[in-house]
Amino acid sequence: MTPARARASIPPELLNLLRNLVEAESGVVLSDAKLPHLSAVVRGRMASLGIPDAPGYMEFLSEGERGATERRDLVSELLVGETCFFRTPVLFQAFEKAILPGMLEQGFVSPLPIWCAGCATGEEAYSVAIAALEGSRGRHAFPVRVRGTDLHPRFIDAAREGIYPGQALRYLPGRVRETYFTPMANGRYRVTDAVRRLVDFEERNLIDFLSVPLPSAQYAAIFCRNVMIYFRSDTTRRLVERFHECLFDGGVLFLGHSETLWGISEAFRLEQREKIFYYRKSRAGSAPPRPVAEPRFPGSGAPRREVPRAESPPPSPVSDSSPAMKLVLSAERLADEGRFEDAVATCRQAVAVDSECPEAEYLMAFLLRGRGRHAEALYHAERALERDPRFVFAEMEAAECLNGMGNTGEAALRWKGILRAIEGNVSLPRLSVGAGISPQMLRQYVLSRLAR
Repeated sequence: MTPARARASIPPELLNLLRNLVEAESGVVLSDAKLPHLSAVVRGRMASLGIPDAPGYMEFLSEGERGATERRDLVSELLVGETCFFRTPVLFQAFEKAILPGMLEQGFVSPLPIWCAGCATGEEAYSVAIAALEGSRGRHAFPVRVRGTDLHPRFIDAAREGIYPGQALRYLPGRVRETYFTPMANGRYRVTDAVRRLVDFEERNLIDFLSVPLPSAQYAAIFCRNVMIYFRSDTTRRLVERFHECLFDGGVLFLGHSETLWGISEAFRLEQREKIFYYRKSRAGSAPPRPVAEPRFPGSGAPRREVPRAESPPPSPVSDSSPAMKLVLSAERLADEGRFEDAVATCRQAVAVDSECPEAEYLMAFLLRGRGRHAEALYHAERALERDPRFVFAEMEAAECLNGMGNTGEAALRWKGILRAIEGNVSLPRLSVGAGISPQMLRQYVLSRLAR
């Protein structure tokens, strides 16, 4: 007999209905590039449930509590990704050594109430608790009270159990692993009670958070990392407004490495520790965030970039049929039309599709610098260079950001490095900005920047 997975087919119209259902259930927007993945996951769900056809599965999704459970299972399987303790180690180092001690010294309530939104199976929430124990240096047995929420009850059950494979601990220093984890016979590790007592887990859908009465301030920090990149800009904006209301004055919001509040909210102040950026809610009576300059794009009365252009019409940029590059090229067109918020949102989608696409990070840097947000733009330019060290335009963007931040000496060193680099093999962006640019033209431009 043919397995249900093999014989099941999903008509395009039903696939679109399923895509809309996923967004209504979770806020997650699935691009056309994700439809094959959606189809594969749905076929797998149908096979496990013994449902032979797509209409039958759609009917099952509408069946009361069973349907609600299946909708959560479907969304969770679509979004499941790798997670581990101290993911982005430098963030937790900054939280441990500077951010948390600073909040405790500034008179925040102790234990500090912290919310990890979209906590999956709990690694991030426990990581926050471990960093807090390390950062309090023994002065506080209960430095924080962490609340982890996720929409899937199975994830919450796993988080409460607190048992993880050794691979999930790979970023932890040996001493931290020995202090806060108990090894088990099967190569797995259990979080110690000293950490577990600082963390509570609760099933909660962020989309439901939008429809409840406006909350009062109750958190010193909110972690919502790599969750909102899947949402529409309007959904993200509404969530960020709620986060702002939830935070104490002076509280902080942590987003994922590719996420930004540019075009979303001006209510927070961007701050930096080492290579980590985060957002702080201003204290009552403090000056509001300064307005930023409008970006300079074609049609705004200023040239898009001061790079010299070829006299003859430039050739079309290198074609790339990858889903991420299609999104980046779309973002560039949106920016040229003056639709800056849509351009940033599309860059976020590109990063979500392919986190290794340097053009997505580069274009994000370019857009942010146009808004005068040089520190944040520098972060994305550096991320583009991590993905392609020969990406000379990202290096130029970093130099421009440093200059805009007043770090003229460091900017000059960058320009000199670029001058050396363009004598060799460099990468140009697969965007219109890179079309028709020769090494000689780049050299002339860099020399003009050094002469300033």
